[in-house]
Amino acid sequence: MTRMTIGSCSDFHNQVMKHIATATPAALHVEDQMEAYEAAAETLASIVNRQRAFVSTKVLADTDRVRDNAVTIIIGTARMFRNSPVEEQSAAAELLYPQFSPYKGITKHEYSKQTAEVRGLLGVLDEEANREAAATLNLTGVIEALRTANATFETSITARTAEISERMPQSDLKSEDAVEVVNGLYKNIVQVVNAYAIVQPTEAINTFIENLNGTVSYYARIAGGSPSGSTAAEDGEDGGTTPGGGSQGGGDGSDDGEL
Repeated sequence: MTRMTIGSCSDFHNQVMKHIATATPAALHVEDQMEAYEAAAETLASIVNRQRAFVSTKVLADTDRVRDNAVTIIIGTARMFRNSPVEEQSAAAELLYPQFSPYKGITKHEYSKQTAEVRGLLGVLDEEANREAAATLNLTGVIEALRTANATFETSITARTAEISERMPQSDLKSEDAVEVVNGLYKNIVQVVNAYAIVQPTEAINTFIENLNGTVSYYARIAGGSPSGSTAAEDGEDGGTTPGGGSQGGGDGSDDGEL
């Protein structure tokens, strides 16, 4: 079992629970252990394909590209039109361009800093004289696109933080800890069933052991080991144990596999 991938381990325990359900926990004398085992198996399953990408990532990237383009156009236009032969345009550019100096290079800043800086730039552009100068340079539409993009970005950041909050309980789970817990509970169930198979065997118990031994053999091969310390080359069989036999498992020779 120590050689299993997390996905294989999760699937193995899912199969075990199916066998237990078929035999019934009562018949196997493991009713008091099932709640913890099922919960541990569910926890492991939740981290098999733990989501790492965020839904908001693409929206943020796309919106940030719009912001970058808009800022580049606004500052670039003011710089270019300082040399305009049209006096009205050059005057508007000369008014705006010096005020943009604190915002040069903001397209290279990290998201949160750029969001605050764009908010400041929009504040500058909202001043009446600057708004008229921007209109003279035909920048009104670009400025509104920047305003919309920054608002969308802030909304998306809120969504991102909500996603992070929702994932925190799962992200705090260590895969090895989850595997250790569910494997330990499985071993306890194996020990109980083996004990009853020796002192109080029933058809339900024997059938469960037979079915589970086949499952263990299958997953042992996936993990690159062999159940009960045997190999097909040695005995020509799967190496399964008899009902009530020693519980050895996986491929590491430890007491954690077959019944």
